[in-house]
Amino acid sequence: MKKRILLPLLLAAALLGLFFFTRYGLPQFYTPEWAARHVFWGCALIVFLPSIFGRYRFPACAFAGYAAGLVFGELFGGFQADIPPQYLHYGWLFFLCVFALSCVLGVFLERRKKQSKE
Repeated sequence: MKKRILLPLLLAAALLGLFFFTRYGLPQFYTPEWAARHVFWGCALIVFLPSIFGRYRFPACAFAGYAAGLVFGELFGGFQADIPPQYLHYGWLFFLCVFALSCVLGVFLERRKKQSKE
């Protein structure tokens, strides 16, 4: 099977697996469950669409950034306030920042590949 067809299929399967794992497999964690409910489908389109057009560096970078953002958001986003009943969790902010930075890195890598071919 061609790489142009195989990559989008593998990426779609990985994205769907990640969605079901974070939405239904990790409900006890804030960031993965929040991301699956609120921003997954938008992020999935950002990751998936370039793979249809033969790009592979940007989708790989963005997918890795999505997964890393979930981990970093959960690890560093929790903030226990001393004043009850507030419990602030900024995992969503860490997640979005890591995902955005990975997308910027993916664009940079794709442009660098294009420039090296010229």
